[in-house]
Amino acid sequence: MSQLVLSVPETVTSHYVIATSDPLDDPRAVVPWRVPEPFRAAAVEALATPRLGIFTIAADEATWRLDDLLASEDDRRRVRESSHQVLVVHRAATVDQPRGEQIARAVARAIADASDGVLIDPQARQVVLRDGLARVERGWFRMGDQWFGTRYEVNEAAGRPTHDVDFRGTESCSCLRITLLGLRRFGLPDLVIENIACAHELPALSLLRSLACRLLTDQWQWARLHPRQPTRPLDDHPKIDPDDFWTFWGATPFVDGRPITLRLVPISRTILKVMPPEAYPGTQTAWGRDVLVPAMPPLVGCPADEDSPWPRPAENEA
Repeated sequence: MSQLVLSVPETVTSHYVIATSDPLDDPRAVVPWRVPEPFRAAAVEALATPRLGIFTIAADEATWRLDDLLASEDDRRRVRESSHQVLVVHRAATVDQPRGEQIARAVARAIADASDGVLIDPQARQVVLRDGLARVERGWFRMGDQWFGTRYEVNEAAGRPTHDVDFRGTESCSCLRITLLGLRRFGLPDLVIENIACAHELPALSLLRSLACRLLTDQWQWARLHPRQPTRPLDDHPKIDPDDFWTFWGATPFVDGRPITLRLVPISRTILKVMPPEAYPGTQTAWGRDVLVPAMPPLVGCPADEDSPWPRPAENEA
């Protein structure tokens, strides 16, 4: 085992896009009234500084891609048909996260509500939900509240089953590559795991989320204790505990899990690859079956303790 060195940027930048056909004359004017109380004063203060910028452009002037978003068909249609896009640009000190990012998204939500627009998180490549408990920012930070998106890539040559097979239940392939997106807004690399069997998709995603929870918690603590240090050490074989999974969802454990040790390999400045420990004797696919699956609670998602007592077991998903 050895130490990696992670950068701790002094400031981080994020973006939100509101696709709308009813652009507001002055998007800033909605902030005092539509931003929820926990963030209202801070949002007004941020708008008076260069930290938070709001710009409106015609949709055909946009230079960013919005064609591969995780979104409903209705939201995709609304994005395609929108005449304008409102860009919310946020710049914050790493030591002020995650509160600063919540303020920025609360502002973006307020503009989307006032303009009947679709709120897009380009860094997570997804539309931010507007219904249910997800439509407002919590007064506290829960990592599972759509801060991270996913990208799935399939290697057709890696034993993927034929189309007439339910490949979610197939353990013989190693065709999946999953990337967890959205960590860059907090000053961390995105996470990727590859050579995963189709049947192990959920445990692999849960591992990435748990690891993100651990990395973020450690990053914010380091930034507070070492405010002028541009880098920090990181064990390349961290042990992820079941508590990291439950902290991600802000929930009390109700399904058993196991600690799991993994290996982190930097493959670029912006991506960390997750692999089996260096001493593991088998393949990554075997590690997924024999180690990863038993370690991760079999849950697609979990409400926070303050939301609902009812979990969503994986086996009940369609």
